[in-house]
Amino acid sequence: MLVSMLVCLLMLGGLGALVASGVPGVRACIGATSLTVVSVVIIASQPILPPIIGIVVGNTMLGVAMTLYLVAIRQFFGLDVPTRGLILVVVMEAVGLALFWYVWRSFSTRTVIISVMHCTLTTAMAVTILRHRPLHRPAYAYVFALGMASLQAVAHALRTVVYLLRLDAIEAMHQTSIFQVAFLSVGVFTLPGLTLGMIIMVQDRMLAERENEVNMDNATGVLSRKAWWLLVEKTVLRARRGNQHFSLLVLDIDRLRHINETYGHLLGNAVLRHFTGVAAGVLRDEDIIGRIDGEKFGILYPDARIDMALVLSDRLLRAVRDNASTSGNWTIGYTFSGGLVDWDGQEDARRMTDRAMHALRRAKEDGRDRIVAWPVAQVG
Repeated sequence: MLVSMLVCLLMLGGLGALVASGVPGVRACIGATSLTVVSVVIIASQPILPPIIGIVVGNTMLGVAMTLYLVAIRQFFGLDVPTRGLILVVVMEAVGLALFWYVWRSFSTRTVIISVMHCTLTTAMAVTILRHRPLHRPAYAYVFALGMASLQAVAHALRTVVYLLRLDAIEAMHQTSIFQVAFLSVGVFTLPGLTLGMIIMVQDRMLAERENEVNMDNATGVLSRKAWWLLVEKTVLRARRGNQHFSLLVLDIDRLRHINETYGHLLGNAVLRHFTGVAAGVLRDEDIIGRIDGEKFGILYPDARIDMALVLSDRLLRAVRDNASTSGNWTIGYTFSGGLVDWDGQEDARRMTDRAMHALRRAKEDGRDRIVAWPVAQVG
C-alpha cells in the first residue's frame, strides 16, 4: 500500500505539470490523488490510531477521493457534476461507518458500505468513459482508464458479496486472509491506475488540440488545404477498398474580390466565416468542408451519390442566398458558385478535383449563384 501511495505521489508531479493545459478535470484529479495518498496512509495506520480517525475519517476521505475522481472524469468530458448527490453519498458513508463502529460494531457491514459506494462510483466512471470517449481518437488512453475503473468496480462488487454473505471471518483491516489480500492488491494497483488514466487522457486531449490547430484554417475554422487534400486522398483509397461512393463539391464565393475592395478585407473575412457557419448548420454531420484556396472551398459528401449530393448542395446554396453576412453596422449579401462531381470508381483525388473545378468554371460562365453537377445537371 505504501508503494502504491508513493506511485501516486510521483503522479502528482505529472498532474501538476498539466494544470497549465487548461483541460477540465485536472485540478479535481489532483485533489483526488492527494486525498487518496493521505487516506490510505491513515487506513493503513488503523492499529495505532483512534477508531474515529483510522476508520471513520480515513475511509470517508477515501470516499471523497473516489468522488473527486468521478468529478474529474465528468469535467473532462464536459458533463455536469451532480454535486448534491455526491455530497449525500459521502455523508451517508461517514454516518454508516460511525454507526457500525460505535453502535453496532461490525467489520463486515462497514466493508459492505465502503465497497458499495466505491463500486457505484467506479461504475459511474467506467460508464462515463465508455459513453463519451471520442471515437475519432486512438482508443488506448480511454480503454486504459476504462479498464482501471472497471477492474475496481468488479473488485468492489465481489467484495460486497463476500462480506455481505460473511464468507471472510476477519474482524479488522490489519488482519489477513485470502480475500483481504486479493481485494487490497486490486485496490493498490487500480488507485494509481485511475490517476494514470486521467493523465494519458489529458495528454491525448492536448495532442488532439495541437492536431486541430495544424489541420484547421485559422480564418474560417474548417480544414486547412493540406488536411483537406489528405482527407480526400484517404477517402479515395477507402472507396477503392470498399467499393463505396462519394461526391465532391468545389465552390467559390462569388465576387469576393469586389467585397474586399468595397468593404475591406476584415469584412471579406467575415463573409468567409459566415459562409462556414451557414454550412455547419446545413450540412450533415458526416459531410466535411475544407478551405482549398482563398475563397474556394471543398465539401466532401461521404456515401452519397451525385443526386443526393446535389440536393444537399442546393440546400446550402439557398441558405447562403437567404442569409446575409452581418458584421457591425454592415450587412453583406453574397452567393457562391459550385461544381459537383461523384467518384467514377477509378480516378485519383487530383483528377476528381480537376473535374469539379471544370464544373465550377461552367457555373461561373453560366452566371454564378448556381451549381453545375458534371456533366449534365444544373441548379441555381
